[in-house]
Amino acid sequence: MQFLVFIRTEFGERHWKGQANSLQEAEEQAIASINTRIKTISDTSLRCNWHWQNNSGYSDTEYCNSCGNPVYWDGEEYYCSYCARQLRYSEDSGQLYSHEKSV
Repeated sequence: MQFLVFIRTEFGERHWKGQANSLQEAEEQAIASINTRIKTISDTSLRCNWHWQNNSGYSDTEYCNSCGNPVYWDGEEYYCSYCARQLRYSEDSGQLYSHEKSV
């Protein structure tokens, strides 16, 4: 899965975008990639890869490469509700940890 991690530092906000198997792994990679003394993760988002599908009689629609469900656009992020729900379920079940933490 692809993730987008936002990190506040003493020099302002930075972000990391990349591939990881879990939210925790994404945040660990993001933290390791930034060489500053103060790092606080402010948010982590799922980012779905997608493909176009032409629907005859309708417009083109984006579909998630992972699960095939429609992809939604929010700002610069693309995600599908199924992948977001799976990620949220993992978080709620305690498999992942919460956001907004200093490291």
